[in-house]
Amino acid sequence: MYRRNKDKNMMVVGEILLPYELFKPNYKSNYSILENRLQESDAFDLQLDFKTGDVLEIVMNNHDYFTRAVYGFKYTKKNWNRFKIDTFYLMGHFDEIRFGKLINHKKKE
Repeated sequence: MYRRNKDKNMMVVGEILLPYELFKPNYKSNYSILENRLQESDAFDLQLDFKTGDVLEIVMNNHDYFTRAVYGFKYTKKNWNRFKIDTFYLMGHFDEIRFGKLINHKKKE
């Protein structure tokens, strides 16, 4: 999760990556599922103090570039809304305030 730092105004340059939704058939439906889940009171396993403008970046399959998928959300008016993640904008204007791992609590059969 990232929080805007008003004193941070760096310009970061990088390479362009194509949108995930062009190559990942379940990207849009997964985005909807995540967005709906984030609205639920038990979406996080610990108490967090969200502030308007906070950005949440969820990365799936981070260790494999070809199956990696990034989902972004911005906290506004007590709701998480879809937000296009621009890594360079985050690096230049936000501070990372929390980091964690997603845990699959479903038991493998």
